[in-house]
Amino acid sequence: MELKYISSIMKNINNTKGVTKEKTVKKEVELEKKIQELALLIDTVEDEKLTIINQLKKALADYHNLEANTQKRLNLLYLQSRKSLVEKLIPVVDDLTMAIKSKESITFDEKSLSWANGVIGILSNLEKGLEDIGLKKFVPQKGTKFDTSVHEALSVVDGDTPGVIFDVIQPGYVLDDTVIRPSRVVVTKSK
Repeated sequence: MELKYISSIMKNINNTKGVTKEKTVKKEVELEKKIQELALLIDTVEDEKLTIINQLKKALADYHNLEANTQKRLNLLYLQSRKSLVEKLIPVVDDLTMAIKSKESITFDEKSLSWANGVIGILSNLEKGLEDIGLKKFVPQKGTKFDTSVHEALSVVDGDTPGVIFDVIQPGYVLDDTVIRPSRVVVTKSK
């Protein structure tokens, strides 16, 4: 746009026939001053443009950082919610498991047996639901080395090899590589 303006001014200069030399010089000085003003204006606009581009880049980087931070927080909140839920449901699984184990020592009539089988179905559905949200049950093998990060010793018995699992009392649970509850075991000690 400025170039068209300058070009039209230059045409006006060429079209000025019969104008005195003094007026032409004066006109040239005015035009040079105008060109310098326009050059300064162009520089100012370019500087403002660079400033705005830098501000936009910074704002975009801030947005990406905020988005990543928000996603991390959502993931953490999701993990904490799942953890809280499973911590409340694990004792229910334990209670239902104990109730089902007691079934072996009780004689049931047909109706009671049907009710007991319903409890078994409820436990199965509950365990399946917990697995679907990422909870994994682990039952250590007897004779494996005791590990405090995944086992909790509730009792100690004499044994040939110290520090191995003698019996499992309750299974442990892991959610996304985080131990929610260590498996509860009986550990051997040296005689």
